[in-house]
Amino acid sequence: MPKEKKTSVSSDKPERIVLDYMSKQNRPYSVTDIVTNLHAAVTKTECQRAVNSLVDKELLTSKTFGKQTIYVVRQDTIETAKPDELSSIDKRLVQLREIIVEQKSKQKQLSAELASLNSALTMEEIEKRLATLTSKNEQSKEHLFLLRSGSQLVPVEESQRVTREMETHRKLWTQRRRLFKDMFSTVTENLPGKPKELLEELDISLDDPIDININPRDLLTT
Repeated sequence: MPKEKKTSVSSDKPERIVLDYMSKQNRPYSVTDIVTNLHAAVTKTECQRAVNSLVDKELLTSKTFGKQTIYVVRQDTIETAKPDELSSIDKRLVQLREIIVEQKSKQKQLSAELASLNSALTMEEIEKRLATLTSKNEQSKEHLFLLRSGSQLVPVEESQRVTREMETHRKLWTQRRRLFKDMFSTVTENLPGKPKELLEELDISLDDPIDININPRDLLTT
């Protein structure tokens, strides 16, 4: 049994597709541009035949630039709007512009509200924050109670450790201060002028910030 031949696409169908597209766009295109923009609704060969036929029918005009030919709808074949239609279009454009302005204003307001809502804490976050603050508040109350009751907040071991460190640093400070005074006295023994003036010139102070003979433990109770 002989195979049936495939029915070929009617030659006027690609023409209608191309002419409809070119009329709607009303812009110059090459054959490659048309095929690409139509997403292969017609093949390149069909498109080339269609534009050639449309040019022959004086529905398209063509102009060649080097190796490329550009096609565009003849402007004298395009229906033009009547004055009353143009007036109606102008009025509609004014209305649409007003609607755009109004919608932009609403969009700005809604965007601000959305930003405010996004920055606000969720109920879960509020509850978690409240629990944290409540816990800290209870801890502060307990600490305040201990302070008012005169309880010793620093452990004895920690207090003793700090006292030992203080006594060690105080001893070192005393030794180094005495060593400096002995060295300075030896160096300035035969120098003209008063040693005190030299100390002031060198911006060196020997004033005791505290009484070096004070008991370190007395500092903790003051």
